[in-house]
Amino acid sequence: MKMMLIQQLVSVLLSMLTPELMRSAIDRILDIAEDAARDSKTPVDDAIVLPLCMQIRKAFDIPDND
Repeated sequence: MKMMLIQQLVSVLLSMLTPELMRSAIDRILDIAEDAARDSKTPVDDAIVLPLCMQIRKAFDIPDND
């Protein structure tokens, strides 16, 4: 019974996800990662996380407009 309920819930959630909504969610997640990397004291974050976020943005055409 629980499994059927979970499957139906996931199905409804997936039907609500539009490409624009997914793009917006990914943009927010990347913003959080970029801000955390910039705010950290270690230079490793800047060298790894920021370029990785930039590549993800480029690959999925998600501009950083903020």
